[in-house]
Amino acid sequence: MNPVPHLLRPWLQPLTAIVVNYKSGGFALSCLRSLQMEWARCGGEPRDLEMILVDNASNDDSDRWLDTIEREGVRVLRSGTNLGYAGAVEWGLEHSQQEGPVMFLNPDLFFLPGSLQSLLCHLASDPALGAVAPRTFVDEDAHLHLPPITLPTAWEECLGTLGRVVPSLSRLLARRQSRLARDHWSAWRPQPADMLSGACVLVSAEMARGDEPLLDAAYPLYYEDADLCQRLAERTMHMDWVPAARVVHHWSRSAGAGSAFEGQPREFWNRSRQVYMERWSGASMRWTLSWCERLIARMPAALLDRIPRGIESLGSQEQEGERVELTLPTGGDLFMELSMTPHFTLCAGLAIRGAEPGESWSFPASAWDWLFPGTYYMRAVDSESGAVHATWTFNKVAPARSQALPSEPFQPASQGGLTA
Repeated sequence: MNPVPHLLRPWLQPLTAIVVNYKSGGFALSCLRSLQMEWARCGGEPRDLEMILVDNASNDDSDRWLDTIEREGVRVLRSGTNLGYAGAVEWGLEHSQQEGPVMFLNPDLFFLPGSLQSLLCHLASDPALGAVAPRTFVDEDAHLHLPPITLPTAWEECLGTLGRVVPSLSRLLARRQSRLARDHWSAWRPQPADMLSGACVLVSAEMARGDEPLLDAAYPLYYEDADLCQRLAERTMHMDWVPAARVVHHWSRSAGAGSAFEGQPREFWNRSRQVYMERWSGASMRWTLSWCERLIARMPAALLDRIPRGIESLGSQEQEGERVELTLPTGGDLFMELSMTPHFTLCAGLAIRGAEPGESWSFPASAWDWLFPGTYYMRAVDSESGAVHATWTFNKVAPARSQALPSEPFQPASQGGLTA
């Protein structure tokens, strides 16, 4: 590796990366190694990448992972209690010895080649930018796009709540989300955003090192990223989503999904939602949301979340390696939208380009392996018009992959190790 003088890389400033770990030590190790490799690809000096891992009282076998991470040059902070995501980021930031931009990261990330440079370059391109975030995929082969998220508001929560009992409203919300998602997944240039997912965010030094906390520890888990985005907007600082920066996010490896989410993750979500709504919604909108929720609570279960007609069952995929296979109903450019609800109000997406009608299609293996067990809904959507051509449901029985992507200890080229 032949470093380019810093004069020719003004975007390459000392960087602090804070990873918050909870029972995901193997994933955290893989994440940090991929980040080190990306830093080397940028031409950065190892001493200018400050990596801090905060362990939120994992109380599992994480110590063996944390010891390895520590030996590889990461500052590891072990908390005796669960500080929550925001509290852990703030504790890590208190131990930072740098002055540059800050990344806060989930442990279940993996940086693909070129991702870090794209983020750093774009953040440095505009002093009004307060934060940037990457395009994210569930799998390492970049098949399954994660959905875009929108800034939560009490009004949107009201619509979503009422949509549970008004099918036409549910369909309207799904069409709107589908259009947003297709634009998001098809974009190749940086896009302005009012909301960035807190799984992976690069924040300017001005915002991260200011007088107020970067993330507010009043949020135990969830909504802390929405609160940050609200505060950035208040300061008239812009946020951009950078699709050229491609990062794998294996999604919910700490909190889990389905029944695993119930319990402490759900409790944290409820508490954080209450804090957020009280802070960023007016009293009248909070009352309206509360009224909608009370109305729904009194409704007979048979009237809630009614499953639309015309969904074809693909049965259960029970054996390891057994994947969904189907015949495409039409040709052209399609997105396969994947949701955990039959109403498709939030979907991941798989792109299919130049399909032939009647062509056989199977779910990509690398993406399939990361899916949690459960019932899924999938539909073929025209990438331009949004027309829905067919809808299916299937049940994945085999467990999700539990091993992080393989990684090797990174060594600078000067030590005879890997080169960028």
